[in-house]
Amino acid sequence: MNATKKLQTAKQKLRDLQGDRRRRLRIFNHHHPLIAGSYGEFFIRCGQPTGHCHKEGGHFATRLSRWIDGKLKSQIVKVADRSWVKEASDHYKLHKATLRDIQKLNLKEASFIKQLTKLKTIIYP
Repeated sequence: MNATKKLQTAKQKLRDLQGDRRRRLRIFNHHHPLIAGSYGEFFIRCGQPTGHCHKEGGHFATRLSRWIDGKLKSQIVKVADRSWVKEASDHYKLHKATLRDIQKLNLKEASFIKQLTKLKTIIYP
């Protein structure tokens, strides 16, 4: 492949990465609430001998868990709050994943910029 073709290919790859970046950045323009932590659904047994837990083996509960100072902290989510807390937690996860993707794009872009610089550089005789 000649130098001109390599230069055109590198420029196109850089444009593609920039388009990918723009698409990913759109998520940060939405005004969804975010809640740090992972939303989880599980069965618990509260231990009351006369209650539902004793007869049925447990009951459904939800919690929000996150790491604070190296320790996993969890809190129970109220039944009335379950839907919006789950949605806000999902949006938080999406934001974090998108940020990781953008960081990977930064590395790829830097690589193509170095390649472009090398391809465009001439050596003065």
